[in-house]
Amino acid sequence: MPNLYYRITDPSDVRDLGEQMASWVAAGNPKANDWALQPAAPSENAVWTNGAWIVPPAPTYSPEAWTAIHFSAMQVSALQRFEFALMQAGKPLGPLMTALKAWMEGMLVASVDPTPRSDWQQPPCSYEAASAEAVAGLQS
Repeated sequence: MPNLYYRITDPSDVRDLGEQMASWVAAGNPKANDWALQPAAPSENAVWTNGAWIVPPAPTYSPEAWTAIHFSAMQVSALQRFEFALMQAGKPLGPLMTALKAWMEGMLVASVDPTPRSDWQQPPCSYEAASAEAVAGLQS
């Protein structure tokens, strides 16, 4: 792991000075006083700016945008058709389809208040997993 130091007079100047800093301190070299140890980043998305870590706010999404990140309109339509086909065949929804249906219904309810948020839940499974379960259910 590097020992990153930043220049006190120019915090944008960040360098790995581990062994060099140790030798400066041991020799009493005044160059050691020009540098400060950079603290660990508080998160993965933190950015070092002007001698401090800046943590950008989490991105926010409307319910529609959050759903669209995970499923295309075609996939949502296909999942609805799978559900209808299973109902017509008198077959139950599997656990993945049931969980995904509940998640999508929750997103639909949330769309009544389209205020962007950053704390949406991840879908319980992928389109591929749910559709494979539905096809298997229809073939059984």
